[in-house]
Amino acid sequence: MNKHIRAAFFDIDGTLLLFGSHEMPDSTVQALHALQANGVKVFIATGRPPVHLPHLPALQKVNWDGYVTMNGQYCFMADGEVIYSKYIDPAALRTLLPYIEKERISVGFVGKDFCLFNHINDLSRQFALDLQQGEGDVAAHIESDAIYQLSAFLPEENEPEFLRSCPGCIAVRWSPDFCDILPAGGGKPNGLAHTLAHLGLTREQSIAFGDGGNDVTMLEYAGIGVAMGNACDAAKAAADYVTDDITADGLAKALAHFGLI
Repeated sequence: MNKHIRAAFFDIDGTLLLFGSHEMPDSTVQALHALQANGVKVFIATGRPPVHLPHLPALQKVNWDGYVTMNGQYCFMADGEVIYSKYIDPAALRTLLPYIEKERISVGFVGKDFCLFNHINDLSRQFALDLQQGEGDVAAHIESDAIYQLSAFLPEENEPEFLRSCPGCIAVRWSPDFCDILPAGGGKPNGLAHTLAHLGLTREQSIAFGDGGNDVTMLEYAGIGVAMGNACDAAKAAADYVTDDITADGLAKALAHFGLI
């Protein structure tokens, strides 16, 4: 058995859970249980905020050791201990508001335990419905709550214009419908770094699995980066190893390939 890897990080959508159904393949559940039994700590590493996780009940089949959420902006252990958090500068959000209202862009403002839209349109309606999220006074929330991430429903070619109105931020994308907006310098590697430091581990002692554009830097950062067979080209290029699709037991096969189960 590979005894060097001590922590494993897993994206959710397209890696742990099937797109659409949000079911976790049985082979994935069994592999994660075996991985933990072999002494490896398992973490979710997702673009989603904590408030989304209860809406994905399949994840409860595993007793996760911790969570890297909002693309590394908010990280915590299973007992609730917060390891790292970084929010967007409220001044940037104040600058953004007139632009998104003028252009009628649907944006989810994401805090630790809420996600509120300035307005919901055809692009964001199903997303908001699935996660029981609605519209509200986002300007008031900017003044009273930490906003860690934005979910901006716009095509990729419109990202540069959006970012010009939200200074000090970057965009990462795991869906064709929207991108996640983070503070500059943010991303999943930050979350991995703080989590590993908390555990007293190095990046070389970690393995990470992903499939989307927001997983690229995580796959590059981890000691071993694994892209799912259904991953985007950028994720595959960044990975040390490309496994089979999520529907073809790809996660379990990769863990077996590296001697972790």
